[in-house]
Order: sequence, then structure tokens, then C-alpha cells
Amino acid sequence: MSSNTKGAITKQKILVTAAALFAEKGYTETTIRELTEAIGLKNPASLYHHFPSKNAILEQMLDDYSEGNISLYEENTIRRILRESPNIDGILACMQTAFPPEHAEYYFSVLCVILQEQLRNPIAKEYMCINIVKRAEYKVSIIISVLKELGVIRPDTDADYWMKVTSCLSQSFATRMMLGIGDSSADFEGMGMAELLRHTYTLMLETCSI
Repeated sequence: MSSNTKGAITKQKILVTAAALFAEKGYTETTIRELTEAIGLKNPASLYHHFPSKNAILEQMLDDYSEGNISLYEENTIRRILRESPNIDGILACMQTAFPPEHAEYYFSVLCVILQEQLRNPIAKEYMCINIVKRAEYKVSIIISVLKELGVIRPDTDADYWMKVTSCLSQSFATRMMLGIGDSSADFEGMGMAELLRHTYTLMLETCSI
């Protein structure tokens, strides 16, 4: 095995182990020495050979998370779901699509770190403000595009409007998770997030259908 290949494997092991440890213990509370021991490296210097700081590890996680979110995998999954179920249940299933199975655990750990650190770490805060919303908007843009192609909704359906509505719901969900409330707490008129999404896109189908 070449040194470059070994280095790439070690770097990925650092990221996966760090994501799990940060999600469990907290990014701020995890020390470099604890991380080094969890990875199985001899000393912190071995870790610094791959990442110059703990913030650099977090930044790489966020870059990975963005690439995993806005991916051909997710677009193809959404298209397959809507071809089979071009209705409200299909739309809700599309909103729940995640990541390629081989990376799902890693990305979920990174998401937990983002939600935990968004108020006290400027890197996570900036990412949260931009990319969590971008993820929701990206999904909706594909959903509406496919529904138009299938002739389920009118060609003049305003995708930007429904993307903005979804952004608001996404931010609400992120705030719930950050506060430790979860996804099933009561919101407007006693509805949780799942119910709000169902009402939102039922309304879209009713008002924009052909």
C-alpha cells in the first residue's frame, strides 16, 4: 500500500472517529489527546500531520457533509420515489432521503455536531445558517422539477415560494434539535414537524395540480 493511500485511510479514520466522539461527548469538551487515543494514533503529532487543528477537522467534516447532501445519489433517489408515488406520501418520503448507506453513520454524527455547536462555535454557526437551509431548498427544487416533468403540478408552479416555506420549517426543526426538543413536539396548533410538512405539501398539490 502506498504512503498516499495509507495517509488517505488514516485521514478518513480520523474524521469518522472524531465525528462520533464529538457527537457523543461534544466538540468543545473533546480534547486532542482523547481524540488521538480513540483513533489509535501514537501521539497528537501524528494527528497534526493530517490536520493542523481541531477546527480543521470540523471544517473538513462540514465540507464532506455538504458534498454528501448535494449529490447525484439523492437526486436519483428522489426521482425514483416520485415516479413510483407522485403524491403527498412520495413527497414526504423524498424529504426524508439521507445519504448513501456506506456513509450514513458518519454524516449523521456530523449533523449532530452541527446542531450541538451552532450557538457556540462560529464555524458550525455559519454552516448552520447557510447549508442546512440549502439542503432543504435543494430537495424541494428537485421535487418540484420532477412533479412538473410528470405532469402532476402546473409548469408555472413557483418553486422559489415553496423552497422558502420549507426553509422556514427546516430552521424550526434545527432549532428544536439544538434545544433537545426533538421532531415530535407540538408546534402551531399542536402539530409536529411531520404534520407541518404534510399540510404544507398537501396544500401545494391542491393549489398547483393540473
